[in-house]
Order: sequence, then C-alpha cells, then structure tokens
Amino acid sequence: MRKLRIRGASQVSTNQLGQLIIYVLSSCNAALDAAIRSAHAQGMAENLLSQSRGVMSSTEPLGDVAPRHSFGVIITNRDRTAPLDACLGSLAAQDTPPAWILLSDLGSTPAHRSALVALADRYQVSYLRIEHDSVWNKCLAFNTAFKLALRSLPAVSHVIQLDADMILHPHLLTTTATELRTVSAFCCAPRIAPPDLDLWAVPGDLAEYERMLAQCPPLSMFDMRAVGVFMVLPANWLLAQRGFDEAYTGWGHEDSDMWWRVRACLPFHRDVEGTMLIHQWHHREVGSGRQGQNWPFYVRRLADSEYAPNPSGWGDGQISESVLRVGWLQT
Repeated sequence: MRKLRIRGASQVSTNQLGQLIIYVLSSCNAALDAAIRSAHAQGMAENLLSQSRGVMSSTEPLGDVAPRHSFGVIITNRDRTAPLDACLGSLAAQDTPPAWILLSDLGSTPAHRSALVALADRYQVSYLRIEHDSVWNKCLAFNTAFKLALRSLPAVSHVIQLDADMILHPHLLTTTATELRTVSAFCCAPRIAPPDLDLWAVPGDLAEYERMLAQCPPLSMFDMRAVGVFMVLPANWLLAQRGFDEAYTGWGHEDSDMWWRVRACLPFHRDVEGTMLIHQWHHREVGSGRQGQNWPFYVRRLADSEYAPNPSGWGDGQISESVLRVGWLQT
C-alpha cells in the first residue's frame, strides 16, 4: 500500500496544512477506498481482516472465540445523563441485541453518578466508575472500559463506540451485522434533532421512530462528516491499535483520528443517509472545531505516518467501582 506523503509540510503553516489535508480527505475518497481494497486483495492486511471476523490472534486475551458478528457497546459519560435514558431504551429495543453494554463514567459529580448507576440498574447494563478530576478525556474513559471488557466480559467480534445522546433505529444493529459481511468497520452519520424533540412513547416502535426522524432537518455537509457518534470497530484490531489516542483531551478530533486509522488499513462503510440514527440536541462543545486545542495536534498526526498512539500506556484509568452484567437489556 502506498503511503500518502505531503512534501514540504515543514514549510507551510499549520492552518495551511490542515486545509490541504481536509481537501485531500474530501476529494480523494474514491482513490483511498480503491487503494485500501487493492491492499486487501494483495493480502497485505489479511491478519487485520481475519481479526475482524472473530479469529483469535496472539494479542487476544484467553477465552472463547467471539461469534462472527457480535457486539459490545461502550458509552462514555461525564455529567451528561439527561439523554441517556432514550439512548439505552433504543438499545434495549434492538432486534439484534448486543452481548453487553458498558457505561464508562469518568468522574461525574455525585448527582450524575447516582443517575448513571440508576440507569445501569434499570436497564441491567454494566457500570464503570473512573476517578478523574482533570479535563474531560473521552479516549481514557473508552480505553479503560475496553480493557476491562477484554478481561471480564464475553468476547465479541466488534466494539461499538456510542455517544450517550444517540437514539438508534430499531434495526440498526441488524443493519450493522449485514454491512459487516463485506467490510470490517462501519460508522453512521446521525440526523440532528431539534431541542424540543418529541420522543417516542414506546422505544422500538418503527412508526414512532419515523415520527421522530421527521422532526429532524436533513443532513448537512457537516453532519455527513461525523464519524464518532456510532463507530463499529473490530475488537482485535482496536486492541492492536492501543485504543483511542489519549493525547486528545477536551473535545474534538479524537474520533476523526481513529477513523483515519480505519481508512488506512480496513475495508469500511460510512452510512450518510441519515435515517438510522438520531442525535439528541445539545450545545456545541467549546473547542470542538478547528479553533480548538486539538486541531493542531490532529493536523500533525495526519502528516506523520510514523506516529504511534499512546506510547507510554493506555486504558489505565483509576477504577473505583465496577458492576458487570451480560445479556439482554431490560426496560
């Protein structure tokens, strides 16, 4: 596989380099996809592809081999409990249920911690408490939960990174399993709901989901670029990648960084129709765009093909409490 190199990067500004990378990303999708598929055809990524199909590797922990397409869901959270009930309700209504769901609480305040524990109890999902009084770090919260799941929960073929404010179409996980017959990774762009979204009375009711969807405006070009609200990744590949890059703190670009790695070595599909996922409204987080602290780091990351994430360790958050459950969710 040929590597994309940007010559003279040291002679341009960070902003110019960022604009160039965004141009490349937006104009060369077909060429990148063809290159990735060609690499797989030549057998250059056979190991990663086999891992995505649930084949044991030397880096996988001991235990049962995961079924061909099975899902574990990790939802990170800190003090954002209001939308989570609707999210968990939509997961409970999936016609293809996940093997397990893990709420990863990165230092929520006492009131929100209590709300998270109550939701975990109500839906019979796993809860993990990580002591953390510094800036928000979604990657640390996810990685710590992921490593705990590898040690203590049933093996799955794929791990789903899911934001707490998503509402899933009742058939989304079935659709995901169908997509994974031909690709190894999958993500889904959401429709952004209005602040006054009238939620469904009965989670899982298709007519009610369509009624909610009709309240949402069409996808914008910005919405179509979203990759970090529902991202399905091969568990063994993610382990070999050392998880999400914990150098990203605060808000912004950690998901794009992960999807860049996916594009480099896995066959993938992005659903941009905007029918399978609804994003409950919230204010845009300060610093999440190109003016935020993570943007220059993201630009440098894309320009450095030799960069390895988390060189000093990963997923080592201070766990103070964990309640682990498997099986069906309950309402």
